[in-house]
Amino acid sequence: MYWQGKSRKTVFILGAGATRGAVRHVSVNLKRIKPPLNRDFFNILETLARAEVRIASRFNKLRAALERDFPTRGQWPMPMETAFSLLYISKDFPEIFSGSAGRHRGAGSRTEIEDFLRLTFVLLNTVAALAHKDNLYVKLVSALEAEDVIITLNYDTVLDAALLSKGWNPTTGYCLIGGPQKYKWKMAKPVLVPHLIDVKLLKLHGSLNWHVKGNYKDIYKVFEAKPSRVVLTDSPGVNETSGYIRQIIPPIYGKFFQHSHWQHLWHTAYDSVVNAEAIVIVGCSLVDTDFHLTGILSRAMKEKKHKNKTFSLSILVDRLKIRKKWRRLLKGRIGTPKTFKGFDGFSAELMRQNKQR
Repeated sequence: MYWQGKSRKTVFILGAGATRGAVRHVSVNLKRIKPPLNRDFFNILETLARAEVRIASRFNKLRAALERDFPTRGQWPMPMETAFSLLYISKDFPEIFSGSAGRHRGAGSRTEIEDFLRLTFVLLNTVAALAHKDNLYVKLVSALEAEDVIITLNYDTVLDAALLSKGWNPTTGYCLIGGPQKYKWKMAKPVLVPHLIDVKLLKLHGSLNWHVKGNYKDIYKVFEAKPSRVVLTDSPGVNETSGYIRQIIPPIYGKFFQHSHWQHLWHTAYDSVVNAEAIVIVGCSLVDTDFHLTGILSRAMKEKKHKNKTFSLSILVDRLKIRKKWRRLLKGRIGTPKTFKGFDGFSAELMRQNKQR
């Protein structure tokens, strides 16, 4: 990334707030649908359910189950990660967490888990499909340089589409294990451009366009397999593919990454942080329950210290409270960071910097 008269090998860390900043909202039947955050996921999903009748019954069923089995004491909605974690734990205790009516379910399964995931996919793909083609991710991509690395915890494909539109190569850029035969092109292949050829997009929690063989009763397979299909399209759909499930790590507190596929991605991310000359963090709240991210970044800071390396440039984009958390984690490896309250402010300055080249 070029900044203040110099190109630096840059690592970007993007959270849900980055997509919220890049795409303020999309419109569905006169309803404004924002990219969701952990804390407002159900508010936005409820708005989409009012706009899209086809998902209303599934949403109402999911909400009823959550309110029945996990009384919220008037504090509805609960955060996204809390809700899914409770569903995931309760699947193993059907005699405790089950409705009074209907057929008794066995341990290890729960239909509301499928409801939750399908609704998540519809919401995120709706945002991706309707996002403005000149959103702030597109502006970010236009400023990337060879060897820049983007680390993201997001499932959505808004950034992926921006990269593809500018000539990025996903068969190497995703850093997935396996050959090019797993990539299914449902769009015209882009003309590759030199400055994006070596740019990496590391999606550490998976992606809506990655698929593994299985079904929702075998949700554990997303942890224990590598993607067998990667669908590339400029207009993501909401329909599922028979015989496959989307490979995203569900939003549960106790995530685990045993398969070499996940280990490869996380280790590549670790090396990228250690070797980067600059770091840019956008909309990543560094939640206390994301032990993997915090642990790996803390270890990377220790490794940089051991190698006597620092970031010559650091940029933090978020509200003040979150910026303070990041400064504590990066302490000793950064000087005084450049700070921005929102993605729009950072994007405008990035464009100004690049016009001066």
